[in-house]
Amino acid sequence: MGKRMKVLALSAIIVANLVGFTGCDSLFKKPPEVQPEVKVETPITSPEEDNKVKEMLKDYFGKLYEKPINEYQQNILKGEIPDNISGMVAKRTLEEGNNNPEVGIHLPRMVSVNGIVSVDYDIIIANDNKPLVDAAFVGNNNDIFVYYVKVDLKAKGLAEADFAQYYQKNPDTKLYERIKENDQEKEIKDEVYDYIKVQARYDVEVIKEGNDYKVLTQREANYKPGLTYRLFILNNDFLTRVPYLNTQIEEEKKVYDEEKALIQMYFNNLLKVDKERMNLIKSSWNTDKLSFVDIMQKIGVSSAEDGRNLLLINDDYKTKFKIESFPLQINMERLNRYDSFTVSVHPGYSFKNKMYMVSFKAGVVNSNGMIGDEMFYQYDYVVTMKNVNGTTFIDSVKLNEYFKTIPPTEKTESKEEKSSDAQNTESKN
Repeated sequence: MGKRMKVLALSAIIVANLVGFTGCDSLFKKPPEVQPEVKVETPITSPEEDNKVKEMLKDYFGKLYEKPINEYQQNILKGEIPDNISGMVAKRTLEEGNNNPEVGIHLPRMVSVNGIVSVDYDIIIANDNKPLVDAAFVGNNNDIFVYYVKVDLKAKGLAEADFAQYYQKNPDTKLYERIKENDQEKEIKDEVYDYIKVQARYDVEVIKEGNDYKVLTQREANYKPGLTYRLFILNNDFLTRVPYLNTQIEEEKKVYDEEKALIQMYFNNLLKVDKERMNLIKSSWNTDKLSFVDIMQKIGVSSAEDGRNLLLINDDYKTKFKIESFPLQINMERLNRYDSFTVSVHPGYSFKNKMYMVSFKAGVVNSNGMIGDEMFYQYDYVVTMKNVNGTTFIDSVKLNEYFKTIPPTEKTESKEEKSSDAQNTESKN
């Protein structure tokens, strides 16, 4: 009996030890590793992804506008996505929308803006040698990211009257085609074309495929469904005319600086014109063109510092250089100085019609005032320029209005009042 108890006691000790070892093992055993959740970045969560989409859109629109409009005619009619951008278009769009006229990829087309019909486009290149494309993220619909994109373009255009002479609408396709004479397209000389700057606006949907972003849809902003309606050249809600000269682009700033300098030279020359010289100018202006040109040269109004002529004076000089447009008006003895002289590019500026808005204050000695007494007038002009054989001239100078104003250093809350002379000038103009 005692022996049996010993065996049982020994067994209990062995079991207890085994349990103890097992407990220790479980106590020091490492818990299983939890794999970290992979976070998928999107343009919503990551600036890097947003920039990636914007760079893709610059490349996309650069390729879209690298081909002439006429090469997209059949693509527009058939709804066929062009080869030059197909690699940047989403697989879903290629599979479901290709060869359907209502596919959401809107290709460049002819559009009329401010009386000029754009018949072709070149995308503008910024100083960094990349297309001038501004894309802004506006929202998302699940895995689709929506961007509002503005594309700056140089448009090759024809005035609507000229456009009607060279293009006609195909009654079947609704597209405009060149008029043919003897089975040949009617020739358009280079000087008939004008060039303007426009900004095209698009709503673009972007989707991610693998590590890349692709364009799902790219539609004209504010568009209405229907190919026929969209091809109407006066359907121009997505296109806005913008100033032709962008001073942020070095080459265009150089043009602006040179033309601004010519305008400043002309108005600085007008400081030489006192009341007596103004009477001589009026008499010559009333006589004929040659007399007017001669007196302007003798006084030095029409000459640059290097001696070359500033003004382009032709037979229509009485319209383009009205005597009422000279700043020295009735009862003024002379101009003393200018203040706040600004030269701004006019919205109507184009390659052929260079237009500027000129604004300044002038200190004036009036004929019926006290000796040395100076009054100030505000002047607002529109000046046009033309390039002839590589040389730029002032082509016309029009005074919009002038009115008496406060001296530059005087501070007052009173409103500026127009002079009766200014009202007379406005009615004449």
